[in-house]
Amino acid sequence: MIERDLKQELEVSSWQRVEYTPDEELSAIQAKLDADPENADLWMEKGLVLAGSSLYREAGECYAHAISLAPFNGLLYRHRGHRFLSQWRFEDALADFTLASRLIPENWDVWYHLGLSYFLLGDYKKAAKAYQRCLELTTTEDAMIAVCDWYYMTELRLGDRAAAEKLLDNIQPDFNPGDNTAYFRRLLMYKGLVKPEEVLPKDLNDLAPIELITMGFGLSNYYWYNGEQDKSNQIIDMILKAGDENECYFAFGYLAAKVDKKNRTAQG
Repeated sequence: MIERDLKQELEVSSWQRVEYTPDEELSAIQAKLDADPENADLWMEKGLVLAGSSLYREAGECYAHAISLAPFNGLLYRHRGHRFLSQWRFEDALADFTLASRLIPENWDVWYHLGLSYFLLGDYKKAAKAYQRCLELTTTEDAMIAVCDWYYMTELRLGDRAAAEKLLDNIQPDFNPGDNTAYFRRLLMYKGLVKPEEVLPKDLNDLAPIELITMGFGLSNYYWYNGEQDKSNQIIDMILKAGDENECYFAFGYLAAKVDKKNRTAQG
């Protein structure tokens, strides 16, 4: 699953990174902040470390302070928006990603998460526009896998199956999925190369909870839009159970499954 906060987007240069445990790293950053409290990059670094320990609200507070110091740094809004998603604050996330899209319009992650924000809020037309821009910025196979998966589901929700199928032309079976193996498995199913009943292993204990949630949401969406609503609802319940038992509340598939469950229950 795409998660770049602690990998590719540590775009700071104010101090040399060394290997620490989370507590040691946090202490090291705090020491830097004590000496340089108006350094927005260091506040962002502190937020990244806190987010890595699932302290999302505390991370968001660090990003907010960094924004007060550097209000035109789009990367700060991008990171705070991600943490808003983790806290189920979808409207706030949308606002931050929208600002980030103006400030750093060439940032792939901004458009990816902007699309997700619209998706979770049920505005699929705007989600599709965000994913289209994200697709235009895509340069790697793993990123192509991630955006095409969510874009495919968005087009199905807009009722445009032809557009959804066209997106699959971007995906080749020999792609290297990197960290996005679960998304890739879903896409191979959409392409007809993997049967729906083969997406998940027979023994679900063979999957890490996050993989179960990620693969499961794509499968649930697939069943729903192919007329098998009962199977879809069963998988939604499985996702929510896995997320609750393993505290995977931040997983995008869990967030989306929770929204679907709420909407379907309301519709009777």
